[in-house]
Amino acid sequence: MATKKRENRTKDAVKPDLSATGIVKLAKERITLFHSPGRESFASVWVKSHWETYRVKSPIFEEWLFAMCYHQYRVAPSQKAVSAARSVLAADALFANGEKRLYVRLAYHDGAVYLDLANESWEAVKITAEGWEVVQHASVKFWRPSGIQSLPHPRAGGTIADLRPFLNLADEDQWILSVSWIVGALRPDGPFPLLILEGAQGSAKSTTARVLRALLDPNTAAVRGEPGNIRDLMISANNAWCLAYDNLSALSSSLSDALCRLSTGGGFSTRELFTNDGEKIFEGLRPVILNGIDMGIERADLLDRAICLSLPPIPETARETEADFWARFQAVRPRILGSLCDTVACALRRLPEVRLSKRPRMADFATWICAAEPALGLPEGAFLDAYERNRDSCNTLALEASSLVQPIARIAERGPWQGTATELQSELTCEQLNDLIGVQRSYPKTPRQLSQALRRLVPNLYGVGIAIEFGRTPGANSERIILIRKVGDAATQLV
Repeated sequence: MATKKRENRTKDAVKPDLSATGIVKLAKERITLFHSPGRESFASVWVKSHWETYRVKSPIFEEWLFAMCYHQYRVAPSQKAVSAARSVLAADALFANGEKRLYVRLAYHDGAVYLDLANESWEAVKITAEGWEVVQHASVKFWRPSGIQSLPHPRAGGTIADLRPFLNLADEDQWILSVSWIVGALRPDGPFPLLILEGAQGSAKSTTARVLRALLDPNTAAVRGEPGNIRDLMISANNAWCLAYDNLSALSSSLSDALCRLSTGGGFSTRELFTNDGEKIFEGLRPVILNGIDMGIERADLLDRAICLSLPPIPETARETEADFWARFQAVRPRILGSLCDTVACALRRLPEVRLSKRPRMADFATWICAAEPALGLPEGAFLDAYERNRDSCNTLALEASSLVQPIARIAERGPWQGTATELQSELTCEQLNDLIGVQRSYPKTPRQLSQALRRLVPNLYGVGIAIEFGRTPGANSERIILIRKVGDAATQLV
């Protein structure tokens, strides 16, 4: 009888506890819980010889819980128990554990840039001013959104010139600006100029975008169609480092504004699903590529943040099959990535010494590229010269696209003009300029729209000698006033 009782006690001791509480206890012996600044719950899980980071509410973490239980007990838990355990772990990560920042693909920490290779070993490239190395345990927390693909191990000995055969560019300026944009996209803090690729059918716009993204942030959907709304853009930016949108024909005002914020930094918010007052927030910067035959971009503020390249058609004699092209690219891709790591190391090393005599728009980006010039094989000042020429071209494009420029220039030619936005609309009508401006849908229909459009054009118009100033009249019945004058004219006091 005593022997039988001992056998029963032994069986009870090893009986698997697959309740929600038992699963939680078992999991917490193997994971580290924390939450992001956005109050999302995460778990770092030890897998083989490295840590992996999962959202607690993600399908892959649920699968890990199932696998953990089966590996421990050789018995499958119930879906109900796993779901309840996951909810408990999510709450514990949020309320009983610390906060840590999460990164997708690229991070900066303690003087080093970390590039997540997104491979099965969870390796990253650590780049410092002294050089770079592949590490398995990065000092930052990366997580892997769905769709992310791995980068190859970078290989030493390559040069950035290895990339040139894979980009269809018109001239040396376009080459300088293309490689500068890539290196700029490897600076985690931004800002990032939008890269706009335009050209006729057959100019390899989509292929160029895919090549650039393959070096920075490869994804199963390398290039995508235009986002349907700002929420879609926010979700994409939250789940990737680099965004690429293909075959665009036009950009709405709201999307243009959102891309501007994504380029230089800004926040997005939307209502959280299945809540009345919950808010989902994304704040940050992302490198963005846009391509199309003729996107008809009219917003001066977007063009002011852009590098615009017009790609030439590829002659039929120079074309090759997709299979041959990508096979050649994949063969040299590790060397190109290694040269980019060398370039980032050079930029980190020289950045404290670089001082620009004049600072263009996106000055942090410009300073970073100037620091990287030796590793790019560029003479000092080559980037700034190419960048200034491209900005002049973008400025001209913005002026040509705006329906306001010609009538405003005619008004400025007569001498300083001052009045309200309503009076300015009347002035345009009195000058019988409707034949020039009325045919364009973008022409502002209200005084407020007119004022907003002029504010966006201020730097572009100033570049061609026209100053636009805004002020208010004094007194209790103050009115908003607009002053239009030529830059060479004496400034007039707004009254």
